[in-house]
Amino acid sequence: MIFNKRQLRIFKQVRERTWYAQNRLREPYRKNFRNVLKIFFNRFANKVKIAYSNRSQIELDIELRKQSDQLKRIFRVQYMVIANAFKNDALGKFFVKDFDQEFNDKLEEFIDVNTATWVTSIDDTTRKRIAKVIDSSYNSGLSTEETGTALRNLLIGMGVYRANLISRTETHRVASFANETVAESMNIRGTVKEWVAIQDERTRFAHSIASGQRTALEGRFVVGGELLKYPGDPMGSAGNTINCRCAAIYTTPDFL
Repeated sequence: MIFNKRQLRIFKQVRERTWYAQNRLREPYRKNFRNVLKIFFNRFANKVKIAYSNRSQIELDIELRKQSDQLKRIFRVQYMVIANAFKNDALGKFFVKDFDQEFNDKLEEFIDVNTATWVTSIDDTTRKRIAKVIDSSYNSGLSTEETGTALRNLLIGMGVYRANLISRTETHRVASFANETVAESMNIRGTVKEWVAIQDERTRFAHSIASGQRTALEGRFVVGGELLKYPGDPMGSAGNTINCRCAAIYTTPDFL
């Protein structure tokens, strides 16, 4: 679609307002997600220390399995809350349309894929790091208590990092998913979406040059050599989606 000067001016006015509005809406959910994860990882670290201090491999394995199960529940709850908040916000800008079942079906698929990816990665990394600390502590002649404390400190540090990384990435990802799903459900012919990046020192170069790129609703953006349906698209690589802050705006012909 080719835009005239008036339409381009409209896009320019909408672009930044949309990004800031999306960011404001995301922020309280991001903070809540982060806080829930920090509490969880702190408790997990303490439980691992106790299990190791008891010299119980069985207890340690149980805590690791519990970590995966509890993380899956945390992700599911957070995804559902964020997705529905952005769904309702997007619908409020257009008109009310009852498509809850359709949205929920797509959300369930989204949750399954993303939760499995994160939880598997966290579990694998945690096990490797725990084994490395135990080996290092044994070679250094540390006591059981000292090794348990080392494990706790490691996991708390990892937990803070993970809580910040996951909350930023996944709040953004699920918000983008919700916006895209609502736009698709409207099925308005001629809908156009535009990639919007906030231009500052934290913006990836590939995302910066993608800003302003427009495509049909069913199309994909070319970002960093990858085809993405929306910012944070889980089909993109980690290097192209983690900590992304971009947004997509959806414009219908009647608006223009």
